[in-house]
Amino acid sequence: MNMLIRIGLPTLLLGLVSCSDRPATPPAAPAAVPAAPRVAAAAAPSPAVLHEAALRGEVASVQAALDAGADVNGADEEGRTALMLAAFDGHTGAVDLLLRRGARVDSQDAAGRTALMYAASGPNTPTVQRLLAAAPTVDLRDREEHFTALMFAAAEGQAENVRALLQAKADPTLTDVDGDTARKFALERGFTAVAALLEAPAQAATP
Repeated sequence: MNMLIRIGLPTLLLGLVSCSDRPATPPAAPAAVPAAPRVAAAAAPSPAVLHEAALRGEVASVQAALDAGADVNGADEEGRTALMLAAFDGHTGAVDLLLRRGARVDSQDAAGRTALMYAASGPNTPTVQRLLAAAPTVDLRDREEHFTALMFAAAEGQAENVRALLQAKADPTLTDVDGDTARKFALERGFTAVAALLEAPAQAATP
């Protein structure tokens, strides 16, 4: 069993934005020409611009990047989308905007992790709840260890996230590739209160 702490996003992720990411300014029309030649529309911003704004939770910058044509579902080299990056640190405003602009809630990165998994691993219950409102596949598993969002939440001792996921009908009996459940992760990490929620999931799921 190889549960990752905060899903293994160490340095935080990105080396994303450099000055070269900004679109070039179109050249001015030549002087003394009766009608200026048509200038191509400005290129959509690099996905890194949107990703950087999402990671920082800068809602206005996310909005500007999307309005300029950034792909709301564009992914980086690890398959991470803006929605995942916003979810990781609980930037609920950015998550809400991205979802309203068409972000796919069940997109998976190269390891199979979703925005819900990213959010569930930290103290981000409002973000978890906003993602759940978008009707994700709550028991989707990652590709490497078959972890679910509930397992990530339990392993990090995030009791309120566990409660929210149980209310959304997350299945506490599911196991990873080693046969371990979310409750076992909680017990092994010393999160006894979380383990108790998972031992009596029906009561935990009661609002």
